[in-house]
Amino acid sequence: MLSIKQLCKTFYPGTPDEKTALDHVDLELDTGSFCVVIGSNGAGKSTLLNAISGKLPVDGGTIALDGEDIGPLPVHQRARLLARVFQDPMIGTAPGMSIEENLLLAELRASRRSLKFGLTAARRRLFRDRLALLGLGLEDRLDARVELLSGGQRQALSLIMAVSTNPRLLLLDEHTAALDPRTAGLVMEATVRAVAEFGLTTLMVTHNMHHAIEYGDRLIMMEAGRIKLGLGAEEKRGLTVEELVARFQIADDKILLSD
Repeated sequence: MLSIKQLCKTFYPGTPDEKTALDHVDLELDTGSFCVVIGSNGAGKSTLLNAISGKLPVDGGTIALDGEDIGPLPVHQRARLLARVFQDPMIGTAPGMSIEENLLLAELRASRRSLKFGLTAARRRLFRDRLALLGLGLEDRLDARVELLSGGQRQALSLIMAVSTNPRLLLLDEHTAALDPRTAGLVMEATVRAVAEFGLTTLMVTHNMHHAIEYGDRLIMMEAGRIKLGLGAEEKRGLTVEELVARFQIADDKILLSD
């Protein structure tokens, strides 16, 4: 379970460039929940993920995973509890190494074991099973160098590397934004299969409104560092993009009147 309470972050405080990126954000996700975060540029989406991962120090508030306060933990210690897939397909994999070597590195990073455990036959069978979830045929290319893969294949591999560490929380930071529509669809299908297979609590940031409606069991929309709208699975079922935008505008007007 992810519990965020009164999370605050202001950039350049006390200067003409002062900007509130997170304004007392409260968010709770049940274990296994798949929450999608949308909002315009500068709404605070990536800042929220950076704060959760520890990449960005916050000014106030708490972040807890399964009841454990992770706020005091540095980035490398939080990395054992959560995994993140970035927008750029080039981030998160070692291009000069093979697919199976990349998967081994991800596993060893999480378990703190040494490389002497190596690429055993059992590990290769496990890697094939995990890659088969993607439906991209990578399970038959374990020895292929990652630099030879397409952007979509690398992003899908990054996803499997992330979930293979059995994280308590999976952060997806616009992980399909750099892909063409067809490949983005394939990666999203692989994401849904992987999240379901591993039972992961997931927070996904996206600009794709169709993905926001179609995927996940919860949807939140951010604006100016605040959560302006939250919808559950039933509320967003059958919703159109136009209806979602209208719901956000109504919520925005209500908040402006109450401020």
